[in-house]
Amino acid sequence: MQTKRRQIKFLERKEVEKLISSIPKKGYRNLRDRALLEVLFSTGMRIHEALELPEAPFMKENSKTLELSIVGKGDWQRVIFFSPRALIAIKDYLTVKDDENVELFPITIRRAQQMVKQRAKEAGIEKRVTPHIFRHSLATDLLNRGVDIRV
Repeated sequence: MQTKRRQIKFLERKEVEKLISSIPKKGYRNLRDRALLEVLFSTGMRIHEALELPEAPFMKENSKTLELSIVGKGDWQRVIFFSPRALIAIKDYLTVKDDENVELFPITIRRAQQMVKQRAKEAGIEKRVTPHIFRHSLATDLLNRGVDIRV
């Protein structure tokens, strides 16, 4: 008996760009949402990993790149690289973040899922978009560029 292969869902780079650029660059929620989506796409992190990020490593001035070691699913430790674009979005967000939370993104997983769905709808993207789709989108984008994603 043959098993049916799952079709991996992902967004094309143009769709990711459209989604993120459709979010205004003013206001706490807009800047937070832009930063979170940039982080999800540039790092391939799972949503719970992104929501557990501490604010402290991003407070350094003039850092153009950043790599952090995180412990993910199955207690696997790995290094996450943040793109310059993600770091700019985070810096913009931190200029308006005035709460006392040590987490970079003080929202729940459910709220993040709702936000991603709403932002995709507002951007006119017809596909079902979830936070995890950004992980697949990054992997697909890297594969299309000839990168060995296992490395």
